[in-house]
Amino acid sequence: MTLHITEFEGGSALSDFRVQQLLPRLQAIHDRISGLSARFVHLGAWEQAPSPAERERLASLLTYGDPYEGAAGGELVVVTPRLGTVSPWASKATDIAHNCGLAVKRVERIVEYRVQLQGGLLSG
Repeated sequence: MTLHITEFEGGSALSDFRVQQLLPRLQAIHDRISGLSARFVHLGAWEQAPSPAERERLASLLTYGDPYEGAAGGELVVVTPRLGTVSPWASKATDIAHNCGLAVKRVERIVEYRVQLQGGLLSG
């Protein structure tokens, strides 16, 4: 069986307050780190390709929190649940999608961190 994976952009994964807490700690590790941002990305796994209406309904369920306004550039670090596991978030989100009549097999959330470096990754 082939799964059809659809991607849905999410909102900001870090508040300004949390960035202000994390950034000095990261800069203490490496002084070239100049910025940090993160956003949620949601993945839907379907047994059959979803219709536009199904995609729109799931997208509306996955719209929450503050919109992402962070950097589009910088070094990308992707954090996902361990392979072969179902996160508690995914379990609950999938249940909610099923209760809304969606035939999605699983909904999962990942976090994309963007780390801005002074001078880029390979300089210095």
